[in-house]
Amino acid sequence: MPERTVYINGDFVPESRAAVSVFDSGFTSGLAVYEVTRTFGHKLFRLDAHLDRLLRSLRYARIDCGLAPERLEAVSRETVERNLPTFGSDYELSLWHVVSRGERPPGRPRGATVVMFCVPVDLASFARGYLEGIRLVTPATRRTPPESLDPKAKVTNKMNHEVAAAEAKLAGADCLPLMLDVDGNIAETDRANFFFVSKGRLHTATDRTVLGGITRDTVNDLAKKLGVEVVAGDFTPYDVYNAEEAFISGTSYTVMPVASLNGVAVKAGVPGPVTLRLFKAWNDMVGYDTVAQSIRHLGDNERASRMAEWERRSGAAS
Repeated sequence: MPERTVYINGDFVPESRAAVSVFDSGFTSGLAVYEVTRTFGHKLFRLDAHLDRLLRSLRYARIDCGLAPERLEAVSRETVERNLPTFGSDYELSLWHVVSRGERPPGRPRGATVVMFCVPVDLASFARGYLEGIRLVTPATRRTPPESLDPKAKVTNKMNHEVAAAEAKLAGADCLPLMLDVDGNIAETDRANFFFVSKGRLHTATDRTVLGGITRDTVNDLAKKLGVEVVAGDFTPYDVYNAEEAFISGTSYTVMPVASLNGVAVKAGVPGPVTLRLFKAWNDMVGYDTVAQSIRHLGDNERASRMAEWERRSGAAS
């Protein structure tokens, strides 16, 4: 397979030649921000919102990326266009922006390091989760409080989340962490926002302790169009144990059903009726069936049965 193309500090280079200094502040201090935007039908989804959040994160971190917003958008689109031929037509790409404060050799501070690259969306890994759901556990590690680091900034320093993820794996290799804040309220997973459905209403954490996800905002908008009320507040695992259904939302997989929290299964099964309605609304928005696309990437022995299962469930929800 041909090499991917990486944008780094003004140049497009093959990935084998893309290098960042060991003196870079992103490496030595975790002093960097990032953004991830994926394609649907090879078109970047809500790039404007992702770049707006990137610029807000940069301002919070006091980093000047050296690119005007118009140039930032143009280079982002060019990075995707240069990389699309590397993959098959049924693949989608995630565009990564990583911007650090730059190289900091003693006495010689330099400008920001700006990198953009693409990775294929791992569609096959999502297919089973769409139909079976994922398992969440609440780890001992709490979400960094906003008094220490504002969660609205998307920063590369993910030690807090990675420790929580490692703890979750102790309960099972496929488990993900549902982190709590320092007061014991539900925050987010190591990679996504969290929702649960109770009495027909959609519930999610307040913005105070979670990243303001672009996908999360889109889910909120779709829910309101479907007539589903969205409630933001302080909720505990108790509320989830007694909920009808739950899911997480993130850029790569959009909406992923949750099967259980700490071994307590959701009541309505997976995916639940509200989750199925959101699947359909999302697919209508982007113009194709994203779940079916993921299933097509499974192996021959599993693909047909999974597709039939999805068609049965999605058809019953229509």
